[in-house]
Formats: sequence, C-alpha cells, structure tokens
Amino acid sequence: MKYIESVYIDGFRGFSNFSIDNLSGINILVGDNNTGKTSILEAIHILQYPGEIGHYVSVCSSREGKGRINQYNTFINSIGKIDNIIGKTVGITGEINKKVIGCCFHGDIIKIVKSDLGNKETEAFEGTLYYGEDKGTNSEYKDELYIDEETKNLRKSSRDSFSPIKILRVLPFEHIEKELDGSIIREGKKDEVIDALKIFDKNIIGFDTIKDDYEIKTYIQHKETGMLPVSSYGDGLKKVFYLSSALIKAKGGILLIDEIETSIHYSALKDVFKWLIDACIKYNVQLFATTHSLEAVDALLNCANESKGTKYLQESINIITLKKDEDGVGTKKRVLNGLNAYNFREDFNMELR
Repeated sequence: MKYIESVYIDGFRGFSNFSIDNLSGINILVGDNNTGKTSILEAIHILQYPGEIGHYVSVCSSREGKGRINQYNTFINSIGKIDNIIGKTVGITGEINKKVIGCCFHGDIIKIVKSDLGNKETEAFEGTLYYGEDKGTNSEYKDELYIDEETKNLRKSSRDSFSPIKILRVLPFEHIEKELDGSIIREGKKDEVIDALKIFDKNIIGFDTIKDDYEIKTYIQHKETGMLPVSSYGDGLKKVFYLSSALIKAKGGILLIDEIETSIHYSALKDVFKWLIDACIKYNVQLFATTHSLEAVDALLNCANESKGTKYLQESINIITLKKDEDGVGTKKRVLNGLNAYNFREDFNMELR
C-alpha cells in the first residue's frame, strides 16, 4: 500500500533541493551515519500535522532528547545552514493520496527585549507558516510563526488540525522504556501480537496488562514459566512486541521505524521481516525504515523473494541508499526496486550502503 508517492525537502537539516520519487510500499533507507536517513523520517512525520509548529518541534526533539534543550533551540537546529549561516526557509512537501501536501515556513532571526523578563534581550524566529495542499506560499493556509527562547507548550495537534494521513514513528530504543498500548487488547488484536512473539519463543501463549502497584505493566504468558513481566525477556522480543503494537495502530497509514534492526539478532531477522511484510499487507501500512546493516537488507530481500516472489520485490520494495557529496554538504541518493537490489547483491555482492 502506498499513501505517499514522493517527498521533497529543502532547508531542513542537511537537505537542500532534495527529492525521492516513486516511493513504494516498503522503503528501506540505507547509509552511513550522518547521511540523512533519520532526517527523511522526520520530514515525512512532520507532514502528519503540517500546520502545527508544535508537532514540528516535537518531531525534531526526539533525536535530541525531549526536555534536554529548549523548544527554540530544537527549532533552530532543524534549519539548514548555508556557509555556516542559518537559513530563512524550510520546505517539506509530499504527494500524499494523489495530492501535494506542503509545510513551508519563511522568516528571520530577530532580537527582542521582553519586559516580563526584566528587559532581558532574547532571540526569536519570526515569520509565516504555509501549509496544506500545493506547496510554498501557494498553500491553502498560512499562520503567523513566532518562537523565542522562552517559548513553552506549543500546540502539537487538535481535532481541528489539518492532517492528510496517519503516521506513527518508532525510535531505536523506545521498546525498552514503553509498555504495550492498551488499545491492542481493547481492539481484539492480541493474536497478531502473539504470532510475532512466537518468532522468539514458541511456548508463548498470551499476554495481558496487570496493575502493579501504581503502574500498568505488560506480562507474557508462557507454557513453562507462567506469567512474567515483558521486562524479563530479551530486547529482541521486546522490540518486536512494541513493533507489532505500533504496526497495528498504524493501520491504514504510514509507519516509520528508525534503525529497524536494533536489538534483533541476525538469526531472527528473516522471520521478523516475513512477519513484518505480511502485517504491512494485512493492515494496509506503508513502511519507511532506516538501517546501517547490510545483513538486515539481505534478510529482507531474501525473505520477500522466498515468500512473495520477484513481482512483489519489484513492485513493493525500494532500497534507498544515501551518501554525502564529495564536499560533505549535499546528499546523493540511489533508489533500487527490491528485485534490482536483490540481483545486485546476489550476482555481484555489491555494496548497497
């Protein structure tokens, strides 16, 4: 399933006039560190609520650790630099469900004196936010944009927020800290999650949430050991447990997974990817995932070829390789459909990173 066909990024992070077209149902972003893989996930995620600067800042804060730096600095750090000078314009657009949806802002960094801070001088960004269909200043809507070093509690979204598509994002180590979303149990989706857990242990027969002191915790039911908290199990099982929850919640939308192979042992990758492919098809989810690992790419391509065949490889999977330009400033891309990538690796064992 494809909801977003293309994405264009300009002035965001390290990207300038960058685009990827002909996106597929499953899109794997491959490359070394600092090539922009996570930034592309962020750009796509921003398009969930393109008119909410609070959502923009929240998305950008995930890599910096929420609360570690203020919202203004998170915002400023997201804007690309030209000759080491912070730019004035950021534009992100995507073709979503056959409509071009844009988020674009333009403004200036200014100095202001705030009387409520004892006439202290502070820095601010002031400008205009354009969003909605079309792109740039031709967008449907526009709002005044102002954020300074003392800004707090920016609105992320509301019932009235413009939102063209549902998007969920999974961070690399989120599975360690977060419990299972209770909506999976309420919606009767436990069997799908149990099938995923059985990749790691065939003796797992169920799970439930139990109130433990003042917290709700997830417990796994095992044929031999009985009920144990999910924290008793390895990181690989916890990762797939959390992924299965996120994928079901993303039904009919887009799922973004940063560092998909994190915590999953190589020996389990093929089975995990087979389950992931089947689940994306079942729940009509378009997937974008990043990886550093060629083993993960090979596992995905091999299991897709074995379980779905060459037509699926060609039509439903993209391997997108990112590299920095020779000057270390711009970003180059290479997009191979799954079949071409599979043959590339099979025939020549060529590098996809």
